[in-house]
Amino acid sequence: MLGSWINTTLRNKCHVNEDDKILAGVSGGIDSIFLVTQLHEIGQPVMAAVFDHGLRPEASEECDFVEKYCAERGIPCIRGEGDVHSYAAEKGMGIEEAARELRYRFLFQTAAENGCAAIATAHHANDQAETVLMHILRGSGIDGLCAMQPYGFLKACSETIPLIRPLLDITREEIETYAAETGMPFREDRSNSDTAYLRNRIRHDLIPKLAADYNPRIVDSLCRLAKSASADKELLDSDCEEALRYAAFYQFDTCCEWSRRTYRSYMPGLRQRMLRRVLSLMGADLSKVGFHHLIVADNILMTGRYNQVIPLIDGYWLCCEGEKALILTDPDRQQWKYPQISQGWSLYRETRHIQAKDLPDWIEKARKHPEIAVLNADQVVSIPFLRKIEPGDRFQPYGMKGKVQKMSDFLINNKVPLQYRSDLVIAADREGIIWVPGHRVSNRCALSDGTRVIMILKLKKLEKGFVDQDPESGETDYHGLMLGPDK
Repeated sequence: MLGSWINTTLRNKCHVNEDDKILAGVSGGIDSIFLVTQLHEIGQPVMAAVFDHGLRPEASEECDFVEKYCAERGIPCIRGEGDVHSYAAEKGMGIEEAARELRYRFLFQTAAENGCAAIATAHHANDQAETVLMHILRGSGIDGLCAMQPYGFLKACSETIPLIRPLLDITREEIETYAAETGMPFREDRSNSDTAYLRNRIRHDLIPKLAADYNPRIVDSLCRLAKSASADKELLDSDCEEALRYAAFYQFDTCCEWSRRTYRSYMPGLRQRMLRRVLSLMGADLSKVGFHHLIVADNILMTGRYNQVIPLIDGYWLCCEGEKALILTDPDRQQWKYPQISQGWSLYRETRHIQAKDLPDWIEKARKHPEIAVLNADQVVSIPFLRKIEPGDRFQPYGMKGKVQKMSDFLINNKVPLQYRSDLVIAADREGIIWVPGHRVSNRCALSDGTRVIMILKLKKLEKGFVDQDPESGETDYHGLMLGPDK
């Protein structure tokens, strides 16, 4: 009966074919031994992987037990080991996090080396209920209530090999009944009874009390909550994708941008989901994106002044540039790449007399700072000013041997995205364009060996704000594909 149920789950929820080889993570505990046994008995190609964290004296014997159990049944088994304490010290992380990271790295590497289509863990319905309660206690949003999913990817480990959980609809009681009836051997991990860990306190104290005093079917209720939240999440994710399309969303190498005006028209829940989605597309670790990050970012995008920049999470910044919202990985580089009139730029101008020996230094300074142009002042025929590109504009870029180009051709050749062209900042005098910021100066005004008076042009923001991150970090929300308890 259980085997048939698992077989159906593999096909319908885990997207595994009958001839796909599965790598089962096996610790020797009752859950993981049940998993590998069931996969083997239903005829699914399976191999086992057991990892020795070196944290308990009996761990090596447990790995020996798994290898022996699998060998007796003709199940290939690969054993790995790691120094969790050293890894935790090196990475500055807790022991549990370090153990999980080393174990999953081993599992995905083993799966890739052996042509496995998926990695299976033994998380079951009781684990799911515990995970939901943990996230409720942490104040999680709807993504956290979804808890663990039967199918998904750990992008930090692999984007091609999924992590599956075929036992999520099976309870711990059903597994224990099977073990008692069949005499299935297993090993008890004594750390599972240590109530110093939050999950163990939930398992041994909170859930039994809830079952005794409030709802005898509390595990079923919490699992239904996870499924209901997952269905709602699918709908919200679909709405989020559509909202981003309406908001003229674009993604580049170092940034993503969208319309603030459209963003403001959405409800708060959808706006926050959009922010999480953008960060996900940029490769951010969503487990580090807490509720307070989203609230601070949303407030800036709704009410922030032009040209405001805030650090969001490590390595990512949120920017308001006129009516554009941006999340950047390199704000200093991006803001000068395609400066827009609507971002509120002004033009700083300074004239200097120089000697011939100073020319190379000024040329190098202009090369390193795209917000600066250094021109031959004698060739600038009026006070420079900023404007948009106008129909019929032509440009004689420095370095093109005097060739004149249509501005449309220049922008195409320099790979300026279409959505930036109509509002692009250029500097001109009364005879035409003298500088396309971030790209080229005009050949007419370029420095030459005879230049003795230079004009320095610099773009400056009319208004610039900077807001520190909220120092109250609080608990981190865990979203996306939940790892669940160790298995």
